[in-house]
This record gives sequence, structure tokens and C-alpha cells, in this order.
Amino acid sequence: MKLWGIASGLPDDVRRGIIPARDSTGGHDSSIAAWLHATGDRHPIVAGPDVDLTALGPCPERQILTQPALRDRDQGQWHGCRLRDLPPDDVRRWIDDPDFAPPDGESGRAAFERIGGWLDRLPGGTGALIVIARPAVIRALLIRCLGGSAEMMRRLDVPPSSRSEMSRHTGWRISAIGAPLACLPHKTGGSQPT
Repeated sequence: MKLWGIASGLPDDVRRGIIPARDSTGGHDSSIAAWLHATGDRHPIVAGPDVDLTALGPCPERQILTQPALRDRDQGQWHGCRLRDLPPDDVRRWIDDPDFAPPDGESGRAAFERIGGWLDRLPGGTGALIVIARPAVIRALLIRCLGGSAEMMRRLDVPPSSRSEMSRHTGWRISAIGAPLACLPHKTGGSQPT
């Protein structure tokens, strides 16, 4: 099994220090469409419900599924709030403590287990998949592949508009983390992204 983790762009609110609204999608990201076009592959896409896929345009040649388990962490009552307006001690715990949850929200550990559970349930023989999700979701998938825990989430960065590569034979292996999508892959004798 081969899995390409494509980290989407983030909503503009993030750059302004605002936790995005619950129903917001990631920023319009034409680099994902360019990367998919350059690879020439037709592998199925599994996307988080909070990413903007409009740049892909119609894709009749490829299967695109939305997977609720691949959404970013639910921030509860904090959605739409400026970080500077939240209690500083709570923000510190939100960053450092995987068991902290904003009011009516999801803890980092719960989000990690939801995302990792999806990866754990992928059946053998699934083939190749392209996962397009927010950077934190791709980060959780990578850490799960490495056998890590929710405590590791703050120790790994996966930038927006990047690709990571994972494969599973007898266990998971990672061959790339956070490679810029602008660095388009070379085709290697077929239609497989590299």
C-alpha cells in the first residue's frame, strides 16, 4: 500500500491568529491540482471534509471520497475566536497538553485517535491512495505510521501545500515528510507519483 499525504492550504483566518470557523475550508490551493496533473496518476483521492477541492475542477477520471475522520480537530466554542482573546493559560494547555479540549471541543488525543483509527482500519491490499487533508491531519497520520502518540503532535511540522509519502508492507514506512508541492515529482516509467 502506498499513501501520499497532501497537506492542504489553511484558511486565511489562521494567518490572522483566528481559529477558523467550524464550517471553513482550507485556502484555495492550485498547487495540489498542479501536482496531481504533473503526476498523471489516477489513484483515488480521500479528502477531509474541511479542505477546498475546487481547484481540482471536475475529475471524472478519478474517484474522490470525503472522509469525515480526516477532518481537523474540533475546537468547540473556540471556532472563530482570536487566540489573543482566549485565556493565556488555556491556550498554553491547548498547545502542550494533548488531553486538553476547548469548551465543547475535542482534545488533541481524541483527534489523534480518530485520525489514526482511520489509518489503522485501512485494509491490506488497498493499493495506492492520495489523502488530501489539513496539515495537522497529515501530521497525525505520519506520527501514527511511526508508532507515536498524541504527545508527538507538537514535535513535528508539516507545512501547508506539501506532500508526505507513506507505504505499508509488513509495517508502515515513511519516505518523505513535508516536501513542497512546487517541487513536482519526476515520472518514473509509469503513472506513479514519486
